[in-house]
Amino acid sequence: MSDSIPKGTRVVVAVDGPAGAGKGAVCRAAAVRFGLAYLETGALYRAVGLIAARAGQEDPESLARAAATMPFAYRALGEGRYGAFLGEEEVTLALRAEAVGQMASRVAALPEVRAALLGFQRRYGHGQNLILDGRDVGSVVWPDADLKIFLTASLEERARRRAWELQARGEAVNLTELISRMAERDARDAGRAHAPMEAAPGALVVDTTELTLEASCQAVIDRIAPLLGRS
Repeated sequence: MSDSIPKGTRVVVAVDGPAGAGKGAVCRAAAVRFGLAYLETGALYRAVGLIAARAGQEDPESLARAAATMPFAYRALGEGRYGAFLGEEEVTLALRAEAVGQMASRVAALPEVRAALLGFQRRYGHGQNLILDGRDVGSVVWPDADLKIFLTASLEERARRRAWELQARGEAVNLTELISRMAERDARDAGRAHAPMEAAPGALVVDTTELTLEASCQAVIDRIAPLLGRS
């Protein structure tokens, strides 16, 4: 695999699934538990989406250049928290805006952008044991990952979780509209010709619809521990 640090030198865990399934919280919990490097790959696409939204353009070649050169970093902030940065500007909250998420889904469908970001994802962590969450990590970015998990939940439950997140930030939410937007995004992500969102071959499918966050985290932690000789 070009542009990558050899997998045999580290443990790589790939966690994929749709928005609202709990990937971020689960992966961050595992990263803290085992001292793993962590990357929310969707943050990369959201960063490009933010750049596109700010520039008011979606030209594939321009966005690919931005993806290849943007000063993006995903940094641990302590106490299990992580922040997304463009240069010295922390953009963690800006990336979570619903409009940026919709833009990110559109730019993620562009092969030029995906190619520009692929090498970054494969090099991430500088040789550390690594956990990544996204939509095509196990199928495209790290198809030979030591562990591949597809985390999912019902559309209604995922929308409720997203609504709670938005409401906690003081944003007004129309659940019916949110369900519609998430369904549209699911269809776009699963139906794109290049790197569609799907469970990778050999992936463990974990449905979190009926699970608490703690139980979801534990289910993944229990699968990672043997790879690291931990309990």
